[in-house]
Amino acid sequence: MSEETDAMVEAALEPHEPTPGEVAARDRVRAEATGMTHHQAAAALDRALHAVGDAAGVDAPTRAALAEWQRITDLLVDHGGPYTPEADPYAQGQLSARHR
Repeated sequence: MSEETDAMVEAALEPHEPTPGEVAARDRVRAEATGMTHHQAAAALDRALHAVGDAAGVDAPTRAALAEWQRITDLLVDHGGPYTPEADPYAQGQLSARHR
């Protein structure tokens, strides 16, 4: 990942009130990632980055999706098992915040 893309992903993960498009993009990524191992998630992140090309001009939902793929890939490095949103503290925290 380029420094520019890395900075964009980091910015998308900063705490903020997500738009409905960002929420939907993260939810789609989590659904697609369910059951994936680290290597599968890393491959999905690579495909997403390749599809985007230059990350500088992408919209907020695309940035959110890329950031979510990166976050899930990082989570699975230490996890050792397949991804499940139910076992993802970050995802669970967001769900709790949405339902307050």
